[in-house]
Parts: sequence; C-alpha cells; structure tokens
Amino acid sequence: MHGRDSLPLLHTFADLTPSPAVLVITEHVTEADARTLLAHGVGGILLHRSAARHLAWALAAVADGSRALSPEIADAVIGGCAAPLPSPCKAQHRVNSLSPREREVLALLGDGLPNRAIGEALHISPDTVKDHVRTLCTKLRAANRIQAARIAWQAGLTAVPA
Repeated sequence: MHGRDSLPLLHTFADLTPSPAVLVITEHVTEADARTLLAHGVGGILLHRSAARHLAWALAAVADGSRALSPEIADAVIGGCAAPLPSPCKAQHRVNSLSPREREVLALLGDGLPNRAIGEALHISPDTVKDHVRTLCTKLRAANRIQAARIAWQAGLTAVPA
C-alpha cells in the first residue's frame, strides 16, 4: 500500500469528533504524498521496513499531538533544510565524544522524548536536560535536537532499558 491510499480513510476520520490521532505505516511514500498526508491531518508516517524501530516513540509523539516521521521521510520532506547525516562511523565518533550522561540524554532524545520525559527517566530536572541537550548539540555539531536525534539514529544509539 502506498501512503496516498490512506486518503479515503482520512476523510472518514475527519468527520469524527474528536478526530483521532492517525499514524500511517506504508511501504512507500513520495515527498508529495507525505506532504499531502500531513496536510490532511496525519500525525505521523512510518515506512514499513523501519516501523518496528520507530513505532514506540512515533505513537507517543502522535498521541501527544506532535508529528512523527521515519527519518527517511523526514529527510525527503525537510530536503535541504537539515544538515546532511554523517556516515555511521562519523556519527559514532561524534557520539563517543559525549559524556555517559549526555549519551543517555541523546538516546532518549533519539527515542523522541521531550525534555520533561527525559528528566523523569533520568531523575533530573527538565532544565538540566535542556543544558545537556544544548551541550551535546554543540559537541555533535547539530543545529538542533532533531539533528542530534538523527545523529543518534545514524550511530545506532538506543535508549538503555530502565
């Protein structure tokens, strides 16, 4: 199934009150299809081949009213707005420059958690998380938390189970 095949179902959902949060999992989606789905109120789009890796954070993000896109889809939608991903080796080298606590924060950031949830998971304040995110973005040469999360994904960094 292709992403655009979800449009008739989205029109049905749009008539419901309240309108449900929708996460589309698809085999293939073009940039134009992704933009169309997002414009029709889809909360997230995951590619089937990587959905298992991203499903937990994507569901949480969509349930909270945020957007969630597979990294490949985000790259296509964002296009030239984001810095290119470093190679996995370079990403791992950048991640290795972080302190153990910064790596913990980055792993949770890569899972799509907001500062408050990261703070709760690590038993630190959201302000401390904000400081860690600022520092790790500098060390990773990431312009923002989204680019830092992309580097975490590229490096294969995952959250440490609680």
